[in-house]
Amino acid sequence: MAVHDLPAGDRVIVLKASARDGIAGGRIYDAHIAEVARAAGAAVVVTDNRRHFLAALRHGLRVETPAEFLDGLKSRRA
Repeated sequence: MAVHDLPAGDRVIVLKASARDGIAGGRIYDAHIAEVARAAGAAVVVTDNRRHFLAALRHGLRVETPAEFLDGLKSRRA
């Protein structure tokens, strides 16, 4: 596991895009997480709040529930 932060130059861009897209309240946090995942080169976001992360799909990230992610790990090991 690694800890990542959004590069400083991307922070204002994310906030402006969130405002433009009407993202508000707690969804700002979800948008930030998705953007950090994208910037870090992640392939998947694992969450129980799938609908909050659907925008991540446009960046090529998979959005999976914990059960789906674990099933995928199990199938790769088999």
